Amino acid sequence: MSLEVMLDLETMSTNSNASIVSIGAVKFDPRGKIGELGDPSNPEYKHFYCTVELATCIDAGLHVAGSTIDWWLSQEQAARAALNHDPRYSIEKALGEFWIWFGAETLPTWGNGADFDCVILHNAYEKLHGMAPFKFRHHRCYRTIKSLFPDVPYVKPTLAHHALSDAEAQAVHLQKLFNFINVKG
Repeated sequence: MSLEVMLDLETMSTNSNASIVSIGAVKFDPRGKIGELGDPSNPEYKHFYCTVELATCIDAGLHVAGSTIDWWLSQEQAARAALNHDPRYSIEKALGEFWIWFGAETLPTWGNGADFDCVILHNAYEKLHGMAPFKFRHHRCYRTIKSLFPDVPYVKPTLAHHALSDAEAQAVHLQKLFNFINVKG
């Protein structure tokens, strides 16, 4: 089994130095069974989710955009409420917890956009910790692959704009895409 990471962030800006308000990620085998993320009793299957105190991001100098706040105000109540999920960690603690979860192994890390999830998280690490747990050369762009095969169905998560739900849905879709194009591990 080949593990990779699907990452999804919820942020308060679309800049590369955005304030992060939640981090969701799942380790998965992209060439596994369709729709299967793994057996939660298997130690190889893991997910990560945490919400972040926005004030700690602002204090650290991360960016907030009024247009993004307006966008969040137009989203479903459940998605907005998820941003207040307790416990909320400081950005420093959230990055530390993600580092522990990610582990020492070098894993390809997928984000929804070549310039979004991986870049924003990487930049937050560089600003606050000096380095990220994953290298820039291991960033992967899920958005690019899905745009090449628009006929492969994507099943939306039950709660859109929830970092873990989005990461899981994207991982399942990536498995379908890899199966469709017959990518071998």
